[in-house]
Amino acid sequence: LLYSILLVPVVVGFTFQRGTCRTKYMYNSLTTCRPSASASHQDSSKDSSPPSKISVDSLAGRKVLVVGGSGRVGGSVVTQLLEYKSRVTVGGTSVDAFERAKGRKQWNDKSVDFQKVNKEDADSIAAVLNSENYDLVVHTAGPFQGKATATNGILEACVNNKVPYVDVCDDYCTAMAAKAKYAAQAEVNKVPCIVSTGCWPGVSSLMAKQLIRKVLREDSSLKPEDLSVDFSFFTAGSGGAGATLLVATFLILAEEALTIVNGRRQPVKAMKEYKSIWFGDIVGRKEVANLNLLETASIHDILGVANVKSLFGTAPGFWNFLLGLMAQLPPSLLANEELMSKLAVFSLPIVRLVDAFAGATNAMKCDVTTSTKDPAIRATALYAHENLEPCVGECIAAFCAAVLTEGVVPPGILFPEEAIAGGADAAAVLGLASVGAHTVKVDSNGIEISYEEVWGHKQATHQPVLQSG
Repeated sequence: LLYSILLVPVVVGFTFQRGTCRTKYMYNSLTTCRPSASASHQDSSKDSSPPSKISVDSLAGRKVLVVGGSGRVGGSVVTQLLEYKSRVTVGGTSVDAFERAKGRKQWNDKSVDFQKVNKEDADSIAAVLNSENYDLVVHTAGPFQGKATATNGILEACVNNKVPYVDVCDDYCTAMAAKAKYAAQAEVNKVPCIVSTGCWPGVSSLMAKQLIRKVLREDSSLKPEDLSVDFSFFTAGSGGAGATLLVATFLILAEEALTIVNGRRQPVKAMKEYKSIWFGDIVGRKEVANLNLLETASIHDILGVANVKSLFGTAPGFWNFLLGLMAQLPPSLLANEELMSKLAVFSLPIVRLVDAFAGATNAMKCDVTTSTKDPAIRATALYAHENLEPCVGECIAAFCAAVLTEGVVPPGILFPEEAIAGGADAAAVLGLASVGAHTVKVDSNGIEISYEEVWGHKQATHQPVLQSG
């Protein structure tokens, strides 16, 4: 059992982008975590979709503070922002960690500086924001699990100082607590803030929104409650996870997996019953099982879909078994952040060793279906990237471009599917997020759906055909 505990972190670097909600919230009424109507930014299925203004040009020359930029996730964001000609400051607690990140990421010839900050102290963040004219703050300093009652000093400072904000919060209840506490002031101060961005959650939520929008437009008799959304995620090895991400992994394993069935929250055992999913010709077929991911709740609460579930798997296949085994440990043990932090640090050498053989492929698939029609309607979007670490940076940078494009993101504290209008804007973000992906596809039965309607840019000729099965 100890051997399993030490090796399971190797396979769960999926924590780069995924979400949770504390189990106690799963049994609440459907309205408990539902955002207010004023925060919703959903487009009508009959609205026209003019060309999007979203472009990486909005990032060029902009001053961006990346809190947590010395870590794996934050470092990937810094790298991508530098590619887009942004001026970047890394906020953190350790100059030494920043210097190591500079060497690892080869920022030495880039214009990147460091500011010491305390993420829970709004005054600490405000002092940095007031020292220069910052255009955007990106919060990547996790873990976010179990922080619903903690102070988000970064978000508070941004709202009060009218600086746009993006984060990678992958815990649903932490995100909902931030919305409840800061949304009203963000609207008053006209500050656009997007929470829970990245690969998954983030890009995955926009994939679902695009497909749902298309299905509802194709058949006006359908409503969101007639639809089912199935998310499937795969990460080879750990995806290059660092200690903070491994801690988040243990915390999510302390929870049951949320599913939405006929509009009601139903928890199920995590990583227990597996299903075989085809992720395209390059990634192939992988085994995935239920996991407590943020999209399950947000797609239901924001878009009104009545049936939602999220599945995850890893490779080598034996690690799926170990992941399920660890999920059977007492939740009180897995939820002990101090203990799990020590275990994560101890496990890192094993993580790095196995990653050298397993790779870091990341894939996500979204299926939107309805059984109320004969024949049944299905719309599918698939995304796969060779390496999770740059993938995360590309996805987050796409949301940064959106929030800095004037008039695109309304003020407030918004999930991606709230912040980005369906159609051209969502396609523009998805197009930017997929710049490094080796597989980006759509497929459908019962309706016609084009690649450009979901992903915006034209399909690359080298990408393999998305086969069913």
